[in-house]
Amino acid sequence: MLTWGYALVRRLWRSLGVAVVLAVVGLGASGAPASAADPVADVRAFVEAGFHGTSAEEYRAWVGVLAASTDGPAMPRAAAEALAGSDEQVREFVDGGAYLRAWYADERLRVARVLAAPHGPAVEAGAQAALADSDPKALSHFLSVGLPQAKAADDRVEVARVLAAPHGPAVEAAAQAALASNDPQVVAEFLATGFANAQYADDRLMAATMLTGGANNSGPALDAAAQAALAGTPAELREFILNGQHVARAIDVAAVPAVPAPAAPAPAAPVPAAPAAPAAAATAVKQPVRAASPRAASPRAATPTRPATRVLAATGTSLEGAAVAAGALVAGAGLVVLARRRGQAF
Repeated sequence: MLTWGYALVRRLWRSLGVAVVLAVVGLGASGAPASAADPVADVRAFVEAGFHGTSAEEYRAWVGVLAASTDGPAMPRAAAEALAGSDEQVREFVDGGAYLRAWYADERLRVARVLAAPHGPAVEAGAQAALADSDPKALSHFLSVGLPQAKAADDRVEVARVLAAPHGPAVEAAAQAALASNDPQVVAEFLATGFANAQYADDRLMAATMLTGGANNSGPALDAAAQAALAGTPAELREFILNGQHVARAIDVAAVPAVPAPAAPAPAAPVPAAPAAPAAAATAVKQPVRAASPRAASPRAATPTRPATRVLAATGTSLEGAAVAAGALVAGAGLVVLARRRGQAF
């Protein structure tokens, strides 16, 4: 009966996987729920449930499940080596805890794979903490519990980054719907496929505005490039939106004839110079000499720095000399007349 049970376990493992084995053999029924979509999670639940058999056949059946696992190198190799030995060696492999050492070696490798793949800050912190923990169970706890939680936190941050970058209406609607769902699976699906699909829809809408007659068209080069991008793959369309459109716009600008610059205005005609004013001294000489008034006859103290005052002062002195000479001439004429009269009397 036990031999038949062992053979059944092996057949079920090969055909249906670990989840069915757990249900059939009744080992690990109290463990965490297993998922057929994640064989590592199934094996983890199997290992954490532990072995509860007693016979050599049950030992071998249980170790056979471990030997059939494929995700890590340590566990299948160690289990296969135990099965190749005696029943005592199989018991020692299980009861002595060698299977746990092999299992946690593979768990450490799985955490290292998480760090090697693209990830966010929350996953980084959780993985590093698990590797630094002295308890190897921390590795399994991170992979089964901490990793999904950290990834969900990083995914929400990534969606928020998508919304902060330039984007179109389709991306906006899909990202907001993913965040509003509060479902880590929905958020992960948006980042895995929904974002690319929404981006493609927005890119097609943007490229359509660059066709001839569109609001963003710059000329025939952009129209031709936009048509080619719309007929291509999503990646080619994205490249056109990011870079190709700018090259096409530059070609359209270069094809437009340059408008000649307006001619410079002719220089203004020179303004003729104003005639020079006659000198003050010459004007004073050409004016007729007027008779000196009594006020003018009395000389004033002239300011040395004013030439006109000196001219007027000099003119007044000449008039006084002329008056004295005229008086002397009249007096002389009178004396001549008087002398002639006296001669006639004698």
